[in-house]
Amino acid sequence: MKFAYYIARRYLLSRNRSGFLNRSAILAIIGITIGVAVLHIVLAVMNGFEAEMRRTFVENMPMVTVHSSAPEGFTNLGALMDLVGEDPDVLGVAPFIRKEAIVTGGQRFGDTRNKGAVVWGIEPDLVDSVQPLSKYLLPVPQILAGLKGGRVPRVILGSALANYLYAAIGDTVVLTTAKGEFKADRIEAESRKFVVIGFFETGMYEFDSQFTYIDIGVARDFFDYGHGGASLLGVQVTDLMQANIIADRIEETLPSHHYTSSWMVLNKDLFKWIKMEKGVMFILLTLIILIAGFNIVGILTMMVGERRREIGILMSMGTSRSQILGIFLVNSIFLGVMGGIVGSTIGLLGIGGLKKFGLPIPGNVYFLDTVPVLFQWTDFTAVVVMTLIISVVTGLWPSYEASRLKPVEIIRYE
Repeated sequence: MKFAYYIARRYLLSRNRSGFLNRSAILAIIGITIGVAVLHIVLAVMNGFEAEMRRTFVENMPMVTVHSSAPEGFTNLGALMDLVGEDPDVLGVAPFIRKEAIVTGGQRFGDTRNKGAVVWGIEPDLVDSVQPLSKYLLPVPQILAGLKGGRVPRVILGSALANYLYAAIGDTVVLTTAKGEFKADRIEAESRKFVVIGFFETGMYEFDSQFTYIDIGVARDFFDYGHGGASLLGVQVTDLMQANIIADRIEETLPSHHYTSSWMVLNKDLFKWIKMEKGVMFILLTLIILIAGFNIVGILTMMVGERRREIGILMSMGTSRSQILGIFLVNSIFLGVMGGIVGSTIGLLGIGGLKKFGLPIPGNVYFLDTVPVLFQWTDFTAVVVMTLIISVVTGLWPSYEASRLKPVEIIRYE
């Protein structure tokens, strides 16, 4: 191998080499460099989007949710919360009432507006033990405690929902929900006024345009739940990536008419799509490196043609065919390694620049103001290994052709 490396190095550094061949080698390195750099940056950005979406989903809904198949929801709430809290991986438990309603607002401008919303009845003293709701409240986190009390019930609106309804702090909105059973000729409904005391803003439009929060005591009265009742139990666990396992373990301890779900199950299609998109992008961008790899085939083929006489002399002096193959394979690997090193360096610098300075994106289209970036060593290693494999595979054919040359014919005719 030392002999193959020595000769390959002499071939690469030889001044007798044609200028066209030198330019072709530089172009091959540039092609691999571009492909590797872009692939590193794109994978880091997609990892960043996935991590931000995961964080947003997990922070705005319980990691594990306990449901009841009974129409009246939970009736033995205290005992059930104690039972769930006995699991060693449970960090917090809080009751919720989740229902759909129509929110009406906009009266201050004389243009009444209606929008469907998801109403969450929460226990202000417990909700932060399950999800960091206070983190997303405006104008101050302390408005959470203000849900309790007041002559008129109070509500916190999602920021996008509030904008649609032209609702400001101190304004009154009306929540309307269906009552009783649906009948063909009529729908019974109940409406109640609420005073807006603040807003909820995550940056995720799906949440900010639909979610509203009221005190769980008011929700019980409004949605006809018994004293101490709830429709859901939210559970915070120690490891969000183990939520499925913990949810199954909790379910085994619950009565038969109770079941659990996790954030991973509820959003599995979304994250499966993200992973599939990441895989597709990896394949598409790998084609850039593969195209540059085919340039290596052309370069080595030209090099073999240029060095035929020298190959014949080397073989007549006792150089084995495997050593000849190794000479040109080393050249191929060198071009791939150079492109990989330079491309990885540029990619890491690009990722670092995006992390430090950020790249603005329209916040009304995406759920973030800047492009998120998350570097992962597994992706970095995969790109480097794939680049090396391409450089080896593309160099095999011309290297093999060089090793099959017949030294007698070369020396005789050249």
